[in-house]
Amino acid sequence: MSTNTVRTRILIISDTHSRKPLEGDEQYDASGARTHAYSYPLPEADVAIHCGDLTARSNTAEYESTFSMLRALSAPLKLVIPGNHDRALDPVHWSRYTEWKEEIGTQGPALDELRARPEKVRAIVDAAAADNVLFLDEGCHDFTLANGAKLRTYASPWTPEYGQWGFQYQPGFHRFNIPKGVDVVFTHGPPKGVLDTTNINESAGCPMLLDAICRARPKIHCFGHIHEAWGAKLAAWKPLFAGMAAIDEDKSRWIDKWDFHDTSEEREVALQAMREAKCRRVDLKGESTIDGDLSFTPGQHTLFVNAAIMDIAYRPRNAPWLIDIDLPLAEATDEDTTQL
Repeated sequence: MSTNTVRTRILIISDTHSRKPLEGDEQYDASGARTHAYSYPLPEADVAIHCGDLTARSNTAEYESTFSMLRALSAPLKLVIPGNHDRALDPVHWSRYTEWKEEIGTQGPALDELRARPEKVRAIVDAAAADNVLFLDEGCHDFTLANGAKLRTYASPWTPEYGQWGFQYQPGFHRFNIPKGVDVVFTHGPPKGVLDTTNINESAGCPMLLDAICRARPKIHCFGHIHEAWGAKLAAWKPLFAGMAAIDEDKSRWIDKWDFHDTSEEREVALQAMREAKCRRVDLKGESTIDGDLSFTPGQHTLFVNAAIMDIAYRPRNAPWLIDIDLPLAEATDEDTTQL
């Protein structure tokens, strides 16, 4: 590790849909074996990231559940964006939704509750900042971490339009202005062609997001949204290409992904290891990891991570991700970063 960098541990989750980690007896089967990786307590980290879909129905109780969980995480800094299910946090969408509910006959206390909900939800979100749970708008955000690292991020909750949800755009009509030099990009949705395959074998990711990632080439791009596409891929970039053509598949490497057809003993051993560790760990320097030597060069590689906790049936069966990576030390003269 360079003397100008510091090893930093990042915990990544997404699509928890208000479900807290399992605890007590619900973590185990009759034989005493752990049944889920998403279990209390989640691993300690220097920073935790939630990539959206904090709730299922965007009601107040769900936000209270999710933000109490986030506040309790063992990380000095927790970064959060909404997803398409978190509709009460999208003011334009929620206003239209409330108008539609009124048009179809919603009245009285039910309508009053809908109108008041965004303010109540925002109060829950803002109160969590007291425990360093920061709700981020779209754009760049820099932080000085407690371990001395400088973390440069880009966040975006927006996904291509699909149904009547929040934070959506018409396909082809959103720009992701991700600058070069960003360490971690976290979006709710995946880029086109990377960990975005649905259960009906469709590629649901955004091509404009892929182009933006290709230009910026961050160290990590994490997301969720497509539950059944949980996994991670270490992508190697070609020098002068864009889009899917920019990923050098011969030099890229799958770290892990769900294969519903793999019922081998080897796979079951790997799954049980994740359950016991309460995460799927990746060390980009290859130390103490089942992945061997993961050669990683900033600007030449990006680690893509789909961190959806829920499976396609909305069961919390997917593992959190725990990533160890070297980040630059913050300069003492940095004045534009949030110190946490």
